[in-house]
Amino acid sequence: MDALDHQIAYLLGLNGRISNREIARRIGVAEGTVRQRLSHLIVSGVLRVSAQFNIEAVPEAYIAVVGVKIDGRRLTECAHEVEKLPSVLTTMIVTGRYDLLAVVLALTRQTLVDFVTDQLSNIPGVKDSETFVVLKNFGQWVPADKLSQLISVNTPPE
Repeated sequence: MDALDHQIAYLLGLNGRISNREIARRIGVAEGTVRQRLSHLIVSGVLRVSAQFNIEAVPEAYIAVVGVKIDGRRLTECAHEVEKLPSVLTTMIVTGRYDLLAVVLALTRQTLVDFVTDQLSNIPGVKDSETFVVLKNFGQWVPADKLSQLISVNTPPE
C-alpha cells in the first residue's frame, strides 16, 4: 500500500458510502485510478468496506474477551478453529498469560455460557480459558452481517 491507497482507505473509513468520484476529487486523481486502486485493495484482501453496528446501540448484546490457554503444539490450528465459531468476532495469538484472545458477541447470557462450556472447551488443544465480560464499550463496531446472523439464529420462528 502506498500513500494514495492510504488516502482512499482513510476517506472510506470516514464514510463507507462515499463515491469513487468524490474520493478522486478530494485527493486529486482520476476516478478510474480510484476505482482501479480500490478494486485491487478489495480483491487482494487488504481492504473491506462493510456496514457496522455500534454495539452500544444493541443493549441486549454481550461482548466478552476470552483468554485461552492452548497446548503449544496446536496454537495456530486452535486459533483457526476458534475463529470459525459463530459467536467469535476476532481471534488473536498473543503474548502474556494467554495464548489466544477471542472477542465474542453473544445476544444472551446463555449463548455466552454455551460458547465457553460447549463450543470452546470441545476444541482439541484448548486447556483453559478465562472470560471477561465487557461492561461498557468504547468504539467497538460490529460487522452488520455478523450481528444479523446471530440475531437470526437466536430469533425463534413465528
